[in-house]
Amino acid sequence: MIDNLIKNARLTSSGRKLLTSQEKAYLVEEWQSSSLSCPEFCRRHGLIASQLYKWRKDAKTGAVMGIKNEGELHSKTELEILRKENDELKKALGEATLDIKILKKKVEMDQQRNRKLSN
Repeated sequence: MIDNLIKNARLTSSGRKLLTSQEKAYLVEEWQSSSLSCPEFCRRHGLIASQLYKWRKDAKTGAVMGIKNEGELHSKTELEILRKENDELKKALGEATLDIKILKKKVEMDQQRNRKLSN
């Protein structure tokens, strides 16, 4: 599984492998659950030890790898995008609620005016 993951990783134009946060987290978990040292794990799977150490550090701090929420891994960037979207939706909801209140008030006033005119 690890070898397939690394072999099928997307490549940059310079030939570097691009791994998602989930893939990095998976590799860190596999390394930690194995009885291998970091250098040995990296030799077997064609990784660089310093990368693996950085991924582990990032996973612990939630910096790059993300935050686990109900088993799903979300990158910090994803969370920031979702927060911004949430703020925009709250603002839009507030504006829509205000528009509805204004329209309801207008309808009530029109109904009162119509009742006065019909009397």
